[in-house]
Amino acid sequence: MTIIITTSPIRSNPSTLLIESIIDTFHYGGPEFLKCPRLIVADGFKLETESIDKRKKHVTEKSAMRSGIVNPSQKLNYEAFKSNLRSKCTSPPPTSPFHNTTLLELPTRHGYGFALKSALQTITTKHVCVIQHDRTFMRPTPISSIIATMNADPSVKYVGILMRSNLLYLEHFCSKYHSELLNSNLSHVKRPSTLLLDKSQYGWNDVVAEDLCKRFSRCGEKYRTLRENYKNSVPYSQFLNQGGEEAQASLIPTLFWYDNIHICLTEHYLNFVFDPKLKLVARGGFVEDKLSPALVQCVRNVGFGEAMDKFGCYLFDDHCGVAFTGHLDGGSFLTEEQREGRKGGWIDENKKETVKKEEAEGEGDGDGDEDGDVDTSSIFGFGL
Repeated sequence: MTIIITTSPIRSNPSTLLIESIIDTFHYGGPEFLKCPRLIVADGFKLETESIDKRKKHVTEKSAMRSGIVNPSQKLNYEAFKSNLRSKCTSPPPTSPFHNTTLLELPTRHGYGFALKSALQTITTKHVCVIQHDRTFMRPTPISSIIATMNADPSVKYVGILMRSNLLYLEHFCSKYHSELLNSNLSHVKRPSTLLLDKSQYGWNDVVAEDLCKRFSRCGEKYRTLRENYKNSVPYSQFLNQGGEEAQASLIPTLFWYDNIHICLTEHYLNFVFDPKLKLVARGGFVEDKLSPALVQCVRNVGFGEAMDKFGCYLFDDHCGVAFTGHLDGGSFLTEEQREGRKGGWIDENKKETVKKEEAEGEGDGDGDEDGDVDTSSIFGFGL
């Protein structure tokens, strides 16, 4: 498997601390995950002085940079950031966060989706783990077991790793869709033997949950409340297995493709998600923006089972009631030195930096350039 990390201009450039912070959490993926080759893809940008669609107004620095628009000063910072990455990825020692890492620099602005496509076209591994530059692991995540499950079951093409906002996915599903569709979802939940896991780390484990609350104390009460809500959820009542020596985890079908940390078949990405005939990804936008509505429409057109066969999208849930991943919010992220010197202009960020690594999760929300909606009724009504 290859790990692809996507990055683009942000306010903390030229510091590499944000990417180093997420790489520091890779040990939660297990020893085999740490050995995987890594590819950082750095998207291009648009200068604010260039011809830009005047219909798109960016009232804040953060929103402009999210769309790849930078001013001359930000351009210099981003170029310095890429230079720093280039240097760190060149013959790093085995102890470096950038060991076994290569950098792909895109000359022009692609947007998240097509920057990812460019990276995917350079790898040869069967699986890919896609991680945005501000997404972190927060607790042990059985990546090897998920890969083993995908190898044993070709119908599983995408596995999203739970974050706080989709921890209660089936509850949201219940409120959004009719009961018949919920029953279809539940009947397609997968609970294979490859997802029988160590109960000391997975399943309804108070020690694991409380450890997470203590490590991220700012969000501790929020996590505890969410976990109490999970006790009243469909996954808890339907799938929690408290007996036996192992915890049985589940793959729950999802009608939303989350750009949060996920594992996918490389072939599925290249030959299906980015199939030019299907137009499932908008140039300049996020994958989830157009693919998710297309998945829902496919269910309406051909039924739940056939749609799952085509898209193969699942969420991994060990039924602990807490998320696996977090969000550092790259758009707002600054090092301590940058926060202190914010009013006085940019400082030398190549020196040693520190930052409070408290996380606050959220879904990826694409606000890139759109190029029109998919005509899903014509695409997914016939044998895709």
